[in-house]
Amino acid sequence: MSVCSAEFIVAFLVLAAGFFRLPGAGSRRAALALANVVFLYLSVPNRGSWIALGIFVLSGYGVGRLLLRRPSSALFFGYLAAMIATFIVIKKYDVVTPILPVAVLHHSLVVVGLSYILFRQIHFLVDVLQAQIPDFTLGSYLNYQLNFLTLLSGPIQRYQEFHTYWLDPRPLATDRHDLLLAFQRIMVGTLKVSVFAAICIYYWEGAKNGINHAMSGEFALTRRFALRNFVTIFYLYPAYVYFNFSGYCDIVIGAGRLVGLKIPENFDRPYLSRNMIDFWTRQHMTLSLWIRDYLFTPMYKSLAERWPRKASAAVFLCYFVALFLAGVWHGATMNFVVFGLLHGLGVSATKIWETYLIRRRGRAGYRKYLQGPRTRVVAIVATMHFVALAFLFFTPDLNNTIDEIRAVMRAVF
Repeated sequence: MSVCSAEFIVAFLVLAAGFFRLPGAGSRRAALALANVVFLYLSVPNRGSWIALGIFVLSGYGVGRLLLRRPSSALFFGYLAAMIATFIVIKKYDVVTPILPVAVLHHSLVVVGLSYILFRQIHFLVDVLQAQIPDFTLGSYLNYQLNFLTLLSGPIQRYQEFHTYWLDPRPLATDRHDLLLAFQRIMVGTLKVSVFAAICIYYWEGAKNGINHAMSGEFALTRRFALRNFVTIFYLYPAYVYFNFSGYCDIVIGAGRLVGLKIPENFDRPYLSRNMIDFWTRQHMTLSLWIRDYLFTPMYKSLAERWPRKASAAVFLCYFVALFLAGVWHGATMNFVVFGLLHGLGVSATKIWETYLIRRRGRAGYRKYLQGPRTRVVAIVATMHFVALAFLFFTPDLNNTIDEIRAVMRAVF
């Protein structure tokens, strides 16, 4: 069930209307757990997928219990390797399909929300290993991992925040004004997804189909037709991604407030970013924080401690690897490898340029450079176009995308 559907919103509003009329924290927890079970029942397609979901989630709880009793880096990294390998097989990543037996890949498993479950699982186990989570219960862990509001597409909430809520769910919207703001957030999110995102994807698909029909020889791909359709493709897909994903986040954040759950913000005007590092602090913010805390920082710290003289150079490598992996995480096909490469190159180039300017002008000169209005406008426009370029490779068929770009280039030049 989509959280943007009328069925979901009506069902949720019924739940929210009676949620804080339930007596005590226990009955409210039971209502949330029931809502999670119903959502899973409507989303998990077959018995095998239920079993795979159960193994993936419950194994994390079991390993967490072992780490709580006796912290062990070997256990954590061994389980992490097994978890990532399982994730790759279930998602059928193109990079491994040629080397795996057909029998392993011939499955119909669809583990709903697996990408976000993986990130929450890693966060949870790292924090348990580092004693940042002193204790947890099976109920809070399962409902954290399978929370119907954040299961499908985030935002990536931290366990500690959810656990505090789970112990005693209390209202966040304490007056009529707060309630109206929560309802407004849901309404704005629904408009983004159902109207603006739908319009963007409609015209994007029309432009893409037009170029493909011309490529198949149905009619000539003229310069004017190629330019018009490519511009539509280039700008509308990033707009679609923003309206669709930020609209989804608006809905779940507003819905969370109605049942007392504070879900973290995920967007802050990303297309006003002045560089790619700034973009990743504004776009999918909870993913960016996860990358910083559980990928970039540990990787940089390890390299800097081992080769301290190379620490200044290692930061560029760490930025590249972190954002490359973030791009690849988005999907199993080869186009996401290109998408990840572009974002990795973008953030690395940003850091290299920043380092160059600081060395040449000093930090005071660098701050003055950043404050220049003309520089800011140019930087925002350049960043937006680089992001749009990367989004050309966000759609599944890499070969078709490359063929379209070649056909447009031949028609224009």
